[in-house]
Amino acid sequence: MKRWLKVGIIVLAVIVILFVSVFATIYLDLAGYFATSSERLNPSMATVGRALVVYSPGLSGAAKADAREIADDLQAKGYTVDLAGVRSTIAGNQSGYNIIVAGGPIYFGKLSSSIDEYLKNLHADNSTNNPRLGVFGSTGSGTYSPSDFASLKEQVISDTANGNAKIKLILSGNETNDCANLVSMLVP
Repeated sequence: MKRWLKVGIIVLAVIVILFVSVFATIYLDLAGYFATSSERLNPSMATVGRALVVYSPGLSGAAKADAREIADDLQAKGYTVDLAGVRSTIAGNQSGYNIIVAGGPIYFGKLSSSIDEYLKNLHADNSTNNPRLGVFGSTGSGTYSPSDFASLKEQVISDTANGNAKIKLILSGNETNDCANLVSMLVP
């Protein structure tokens, strides 16, 4: 009996540790803290403007793939695009861009903490530059709850004090269309 009790306690301890680890990884957005890479995408035609696409990759990397899709769409429309992880040096300098897009995974109806922080800290000098702002949330699902979109919209407006931000949930299985839709909302 004592042996079974010890095994039970060990199993319970392992389950608690795993649960706390997963919760901490999601809540603290650990993947976002390591998103430090960046790259520049130059259009094959005359440049019509500059765009910055900032992402937190999330646990699955789907948000990074969505950011890449958005960057490629903007590049195809003639923008020089800086695709940057949320903790990269490039992401920290938002001046000189016509379009800024930021996004990452949605956890429980909220953007990841690193993108939330990024949106709250968009520089005040953007008020004179006045870039168009787009925000995306990767759902990791083929469906979404209307309350998730309402929660995301409320969070973006609260973070940016910008009621004009274009907001899009990127659904799993419909990434190409959803990303293109967000770009079409941003490009005149």
